[in-house]
Amino acid sequence: MKEKQKQEEHIIDHLQNEMGSGTTDPEFQHWIDSASENKKNFSKYVKIWEGIDILAERKKYKPENAWEQVNYQIVKQTRIASRFKIIFLYGAAATLVILLGFSFYFNWFAPDTEPLKLTTELGSRSKVILPDGTSVMLNAGSELIYQFDRRKRTRNVQFSGEGYFEVEKNKAPFIVRMQEGLRLTVLGTKFNLSAYPDDAVIKTTLTEGKVELHDSKTELLVLTPGQTGSFDKNSGKLYYSAEEPRYNLSWMEKKLYMDNMSLKNVARILERWYDVEITFAGEKIGENIHYTGVLQEKSIFDVFKALNEISKIDYTINGRNITVSQKK
Repeated sequence: MKEKQKQEEHIIDHLQNEMGSGTTDPEFQHWIDSASENKKNFSKYVKIWEGIDILAERKKYKPENAWEQVNYQIVKQTRIASRFKIIFLYGAAATLVILLGFSFYFNWFAPDTEPLKLTTELGSRSKVILPDGTSVMLNAGSELIYQFDRRKRTRNVQFSGEGYFEVEKNKAPFIVRMQEGLRLTVLGTKFNLSAYPDDAVIKTTLTEGKVELHDSKTELLVLTPGQTGSFDKNSGKLYYSAEEPRYNLSWMEKKLYMDNMSLKNVARILERWYDVEITFAGEKIGENIHYTGVLQEKSIFDVFKALNEISKIDYTINGRNITVSQKK
């Protein structure tokens, strides 16, 4: 019994103080080399020790917080058998709980977790907390699918729409994938991402930390705070945008900054914000009329009343359908 406890203390001491330093206590090394079973078990303990940080990260997540913020469904939640074997290794400085058997296999070697899908309907916004602790403010008409890859140790997100991300710092990279083969890689940072399927340009505005924006080939942009990286879907080009970062963040303040913005682009944004359908009575009106200024979000009636006063347009509102025509 004393010999077993001594071995356990050696394991804990090595994991806490020696692992990664390149040194090993000679007596402990002799125990490892004395039997293949010892070497096999020690290798297993090392993997568990390295995985404890991931298990600790998972404990930060409180599912009730996300449930209160947005109505989402988890397609399937896998349940495992309750039978497992627990071995306690007691040391003077700490207690290490080793989970073996099937439950350990599930947490460490099993396939990826089931994806978590979050959506925000047109006309609404939501703030959500992902299982890793990352906070995301989702703009109208957005969709996010989160999945943790245990084997590659990556946090994977499939995203469309617009969102402001405050990524929880973690050794596991946070990778956002979008249409056109575009992806964003971060460890812990804050950024705004606009990637609507019907927009010609995908934009990332960084407010804190550093991100890498990759295309489907080998090109990439490295962004520092205050920079905006853009991808033009028509040309397939990545480039740095010379624009005010606050313009791209204004939606969270319920404002729309317009810098020579066409009526067509204004209408597309209003459709998302208010869940309406806007049509033009005339092919050119949407392209010919432009605005510069700030729209403070109120009702859709107030918005079109303001647009009517500052430009040559008339409009009719019938429920969710709005028709815009040239003012006579």
